[in-house]
Amino acid sequence: MSTSEDHADEEYGTARLNHRGRLTIPKELRDDLNLEDGTEFRVVRDGGDIRLVRDLPELETLTRDEEWGEEAFRDAGDATFGGR
Repeated sequence: MSTSEDHADEEYGTARLNHRGRLTIPKELRDDLNLEDGTEFRVVRDGGDIRLVRDLPELETLTRDEEWGEEAFRDAGDATFGGR
């Protein structure tokens, strides 16, 4: 299984802060991390560096006797078929 440490030093190009203070994350990185519109990050100062930290939701375990909602299968297509 892939972890964030596997890609810790991988570069995705550069980003430039615009006059409104907005920063665009390179598309390749957004695609690799499945970042969608509205994804929230905590902004953390680490000395002279800035880190964007995405808090992922806790995973839930379901059993056969429990009701599965629509969200249980939200990403099943991409996970199974690789976005084909």
